[in-house]
Amino acid sequence: MTPLFGFGTKRDREPERRWVAIYWAMNQPEAELQASRLRDIDIPVVIRRSAAMDVPDMLAGGVRELLVLEEHEDDARQMLDPQSVADSDDGIGP
Repeated sequence: MTPLFGFGTKRDREPERRWVAIYWAMNQPEAELQASRLRDIDIPVVIRRSAAMDVPDMLAGGVRELLVLEEHEDDARQMLDPQSVADSDDGIGP
């Protein structure tokens, strides 16, 4: 039986994809640079203006957040800051 008006059951829908913030850039050019590094290794990325620290009068100024899909979070963090991921995963150190 086909549901009426496009309404279906939850199991008919695709699971919702969750975006997570992984990097905060100080301005638009820095955000674009880091986003291009992620796109080069086929990680989808979205740049979002931070509402708390936005500078609308300076178009490229203000903090930007880089968001990636949850399943790409570890790879993206390793690409942008390989040292911090290595330190937290190896179990070596203080």
